[in-house]
Amino acid sequence: MSEPARLVFKRTIPASPEEVFEAWTDPELIRQWLAPGENAVIEARTDPRVGGALHIRSISPDGTIHTINGIFREFEPGKRLALTWTYSGPIELICEMATLLQIDLTAAASDGETAMTLTQTEFATSEAAAIYSEGWPTCFDKLQDCADRAKNDHCHSEQ
Repeated sequence: MSEPARLVFKRTIPASPEEVFEAWTDPELIRQWLAPGENAVIEARTDPRVGGALHIRSISPDGTIHTINGIFREFEPGKRLALTWTYSGPIELICEMATLLQIDLTAAASDGETAMTLTQTEFATSEAAAIYSEGWPTCFDKLQDCADRAKNDHCHSEQ
């Protein structure tokens, strides 16, 4: 039997750990980046606490709706998040498969930057992991762009 699939992504984001953490938990910020490729978030809701829920709906250019639901398992502002991540939509290989995300944040060597590590586990198949492995880098590109724009006050959450 093969070892279960596990994805690990590392990215340096030009924002503080607290700002990156907020990008994962604030619905207004989630809407700006947490959908792969050309997809766009059309709805985001969070209850940012251990046991709280996350709900994201996105739409692809052809009008297809994709939904993510999760429950926060760990919640350390500016440091770490862990949550379940369950997709619902037309991609059968990952539909209704609950995976686990862990996001670790540390201040990077460069001032004002964050080293972000995302680990995703509990895939049913390596094929399912491959689907996510294609999407996450495009999300992180959007997050990086959002953080760059935030320096000009264009990507902050409306308080």
